Amino acid sequence: MLRSSLPKYQNTWDPAVVLNFLREWKNKDITLRKLNQKLVTLLALATGQRLQTLALIEITHIYKSEIEINIAVPQRIKTSGKDRSQPFFHLPFLNSDPEVCVARVILTYLEKTENLRGSETSLILTSKMPYRKASTQTLSRWIKIILEESGIDVHKFSAHSTRHAATSAAKRKGLNMDSIRLSAGWSRDSRMFAQVYNRPLLSDQTFAEAVLTC
Repeated sequence: MLRSSLPKYQNTWDPAVVLNFLREWKNKDITLRKLNQKLVTLLALATGQRLQTLALIEITHIYKSEIEINIAVPQRIKTSGKDRSQPFFHLPFLNSDPEVCVARVILTYLEKTENLRGSETSLILTSKMPYRKASTQTLSRWIKIILEESGIDVHKFSAHSTRHAATSAAKRKGLNMDSIRLSAGWSRDSRMFAQVYNRPLLSDQTFAEAVLTC
């Protein structure tokens, strides 16, 4: 009998560490390279989605309202199938924390790339000429740079770990499971989150220290 695969990570990192780092990168002042890295990392955390999905976002499917930005991804993805909804992201404007507001970062990004993209409709472009659609591998490399500069151990955690970190953080903060599954692209009956993605925070404190210190 085949055994189910073990989770890749036994624990995860706190998104607050990365968010605190990115707050220092002012949206209007940073280079396109850094804006790319910031945008992709925030999108990964804000949606809990795979990088393959983020790479498929097109500007023609981005819709702005007074309170949020909505993004549809109609293209076929890994989880596409009968009775499964395609990804649709609700990204609210975070007025109290504008530097890590992914909706605002998207607007800044669209403004900075307006004269660079030509006929390219993919949201996320490469950082150098000729500007074209950024690949999933490029997105992964950008996120890994942010994780490493934030102090996350990239020898242990890959860019894909943003999915673990985001969904685990949402659960810790009390978000209901239906909302987590919907955002991450799991079916209602999926046990993927419980079996693979719901990880405790990584801690430098040992069991002995936890027991013996007050």
